[in-house]
Amino acid sequence: MQPKVSVVIPAYNSSPFIAATLRSALDQTYDNYELIVVDDGSTDATLEELKGFGNQIKLLSKSNGGPASARNLALQNSTGKYIAFLDGDDLWMPDKLAEQVEFLERHPEVGLTYAEAVVFVERNGQKEFRETIGFTGDTSFCHLLLGDHIPNSTVMIRRECVDKIGWLNESRELVAVEDYEYWLRLARSFPLKGIAKPMAYYRVHANNLMGDGENIERGLQLPLRVLNETERLFPDCWQQCGVEREVLFARLTIR
Repeated sequence: MQPKVSVVIPAYNSSPFIAATLRSALDQTYDNYELIVVDDGSTDATLEELKGFGNQIKLLSKSNGGPASARNLALQNSTGKYIAFLDGDDLWMPDKLAEQVEFLERHPEVGLTYAEAVVFVERNGQKEFRETIGFTGDTSFCHLLLGDHIPNSTVMIRRECVDKIGWLNESRELVAVEDYEYWLRLARSFPLKGIAKPMAYYRVHANNLMGDGENIERGLQLPLRVLNETERLFPDCWQQCGVEREVLFARLTIR
């Protein structure tokens, strides 16, 4: 039977976390799905961890190219009507897939749905839960121009949206924000709708984007790269949305 949902998981040097991530996917209450995991040229034990799951997953391996290239390879090898993204260090709540499939079935006009995520850190095997992220109000293209509020690991997309929009941008300049650029392209053509409840856990650890001072500085610049690419694709975006480009860019560059 062809799976209704294709779960896309990129993994790069994720050996401390990938087993827990996959277990959270395998423990879903919804069972009509495939798990496609792409080892993106890991140099640690990630590939060995993945092989241990045998035929429970569809395992692909490639040289390192970044998360966008890994997701694109998974998309090219997927068959589901819906696509769900899950990062190699995050976790899903058990009803995540069931609730989102039911939501998209009830709302055929929605191209992408997402939810909130609970931030956590893990120390000595104990989880410490923090704030909840993911604003699930207005998710228009114009609102997304002001900032990304869609947690990647909560997203489910219709196949026809991917067919129309194409693949994620694999530019190294957009690593860590390739998802934000993709949401903007999707929002230009399809309605996006958030579900106002947590459906995933976002793991904070030393190798996250915000893991150290150097990466924090880089993180402040990344949204500007997304906006520059969006402006290139849609030159009329500022006028269309009534956004003062200079004011927005100034706000994003304030230290």
